[in-house]
Amino acid sequence: MRFLAEAAARGNSFIVTPLLSWVLGAAVFGSYAQIQSLSFAFVPIVSAGLGFTVIRKVAAGKEPSNSPGLLLFAVGLLTALCLLLAGILWGFSENVGKLLSLSWDPEPVSLVLLLTGLAWATAVEALVQEYFRAQKWVRYSIAIQLTAICLHLAALFSLLVAGGLSIWSAFLALILVKLSVVIFVLLNELQRGRRRVGAIWDRPQFMVLFSGIPFMLAGLAEWAGNLGSRLIVGQYLGAEMVAQYTAAVMVLSAIVALGAPFWWLLFPEIIRHKSSGNIELCSEAVQSRTMTFLELSLPVFGCLCLIADPAISLLVNTHASGMSAIVFVLGLAVLINQAATGWEYFVISVSSGKSLLVATVSSALLGFSLAVILASEFGMLGIALGILFGKLFLATVFVAIAARKGLSGLILKPCRIAIIISFSVLAYFSVEWVVSVLYLENMAMEIVSAIVLFPVFYGVGYLAMIRGFRFK
Repeated sequence: MRFLAEAAARGNSFIVTPLLSWVLGAAVFGSYAQIQSLSFAFVPIVSAGLGFTVIRKVAAGKEPSNSPGLLLFAVGLLTALCLLLAGILWGFSENVGKLLSLSWDPEPVSLVLLLTGLAWATAVEALVQEYFRAQKWVRYSIAIQLTAICLHLAALFSLLVAGGLSIWSAFLALILVKLSVVIFVLLNELQRGRRRVGAIWDRPQFMVLFSGIPFMLAGLAEWAGNLGSRLIVGQYLGAEMVAQYTAAVMVLSAIVALGAPFWWLLFPEIIRHKSSGNIELCSEAVQSRTMTFLELSLPVFGCLCLIADPAISLLVNTHASGMSAIVFVLGLAVLINQAATGWEYFVISVSSGKSLLVATVSSALLGFSLAVILASEFGMLGIALGILFGKLFLATVFVAIAARKGLSGLILKPCRIAIIISFSVLAYFSVEWVVSVLYLENMAMEIVSAIVLFPVFYGVGYLAMIRGFRFK
């Protein structure tokens, strides 16, 4: 079911991106992506690390279903922090716009209100999903997520039909949809808490805020390593190139979607095993999920590199060339980051957050600094390389800390990974040659041909190898 939810979430992006790009233009969509990225920078600040704290307290509790007060308190605290952030940004409103390379000059105050509104809606929505994850309410979580996606798409298409679609109306629709869903969930939880006497007051008060500060700083550093690169692209290459860069990241979101169902319940599972003192079961859980993810994602990664140029061109309604190298480098960063999730969750479960903070901040500073340095010389490829080095450093630190904390055993299986990579590479070059011979002028046909042929070549090679070993 989580695969369905993630597919819907990624599918939403693949609808919204071409819709805005083809109707409003690639440069406007690039501006849209930059504003979203900057608002996401404020999400870890206003959420104060409450997401991980909520999971740790609810998942480790004896009666996790009796915790609506914790969610309501966390949302109230988040709202207060968001109002404080809005006041601070208001005082510096004239300088906020300088962080972005937009296709138009917005009013400073309007931009501040938009950024804080997006930050609040995104942070509360993420907090609610973390609460669902700790409760293991998979179906409820998926129902809420799918409802929000459908409402968002319905709002955008209604604006399009009415002739009122603009960058401002698109953002307003997004905020209102998130707000509506969050209000529904909170009212439902409030009612559930009232039915249990005293449940509404089961809250950790300021201990939640203090214990979440390391995660807040780590989240901010993670933003710098993930979404901050879009602002660098905007500063050096302009809004239209931000659109292409965002589309490249969006294409790679297929890998993230593959990983999300594996990681969604992994953290609560690690918490339970750690609480019972069984580190060996933690290792088994991490190994099982990580290897399954790599077996699925590596061939998908090869296929995404193959369709990079035509897919990005279609998504943002502009000619994109040479994007295969960008997608390859960024894809390596995504794969490394996703594969290290098990180690990251284990480190979080056994530490107060200081180890996570130091590791995440160090890697983010490294990646962000390298991206800025290499951008002037190598352009978008340099920015992607900076992000890759940062992710590689972070994964290495997580593995080292987890090993020191007791996560023993060989999690990855090198021989199996080498075989998967080999057949993915062979399939890549085989399909590339076939598509070039076909001389397909239509980009959509080129994408479809590659997507159909790649698993065929990969599967035939893989099955032939298995058959060969069987008859030896």
